[in-house]
Amino acid sequence: MKKSTILSVLFAISLQITAQNFAPIGSIWHYTQGTLNPDVTSFKTLESVSDTIINGKNCRKLIEVERYLDTIGTSFQYMYSENDSVFFFADDNFHLLYDFSAIKGDTIILEYFSTWNGTPLKMIIDSTSLIMVNDQERKIQFITCGDGVVIEFGNHVIEGIGNTSFMFPTMDGSLNGPLRCYQDTSTGLFLNPFHPAYEWNHEDCEEIITGITEPIWSDDISIFPNPANSTISIRNIYKPATYKIYNLNGEILLSGNVIGLSEINISGLSKGFYFIELKNENVITKRKLIKN
Repeated sequence: MKKSTILSVLFAISLQITAQNFAPIGSIWHYTQGTLNPDVTSFKTLESVSDTIINGKNCRKLIEVERYLDTIGTSFQYMYSENDSVFFFADDNFHLLYDFSAIKGDTIILEYFSTWNGTPLKMIIDSTSLIMVNDQERKIQFITCGDGVVIEFGNHVIEGIGNTSFMFPTMDGSLNGPLRCYQDTSTGLFLNPFHPAYEWNHEDCEEIITGITEPIWSDDISIFPNPANSTISIRNIYKPATYKIYNLNGEILLSGNVIGLSEINISGLSKGFYFIELKNENVITKRKLIKN
């Protein structure tokens, strides 16, 4: 009887430990971080440093470090995962943050966060696909999450990593994010392919950039129709630029040059999600493209 009880306890503990697979100890996220000086872009880190138990849950303790040139601020976050869901601790309770099992058409209610009219923030799963994280195939969710007024939560969630904008929803105008890099002992170093190049060189996770002037042309660009069947048009390219269209695995499928109002034939692409990258001198912008 005693032996059976001990085995049951050990089995329950092993289940709890096995379930806690998000944010393994030593994992670290690097995010771009704006500073109060508009000409400087720094970085912020979120690092998993230890295990702890809160409200009976075996969770991870993460240290958040903000860097403002000559000052550093720190705070702590507590998270745990169960099956395919990730929860974070705030106001004496755990709250749902991610559900990696959610599929197209699902809506995840993030009850801890409120929109401008007081209703809970909703994460709508527009579609899902696969993305290569180094040599590992991971699920990626394309999402709509935000009210366009006070709170936003990016456009992509990668299994085991989280949102490519910031770990948590942010207030509009926030200085947090997007994600630059993620690293752990199993995954290795993963560079976020959705990060705009003009805020980071896509090489040095701890790059600090001074004298940044965000290009206006990337905001003016119009790509239509989107979704498209056979041809897309690109408008408001004021200087000669190059384009590349690539799939979710980073393979370049089409490339060429554009200026002014240009048309690109995409009839040879299969139905699905792609990215189009436009480069003008040292300025790069990326947009999602859907082929019907």
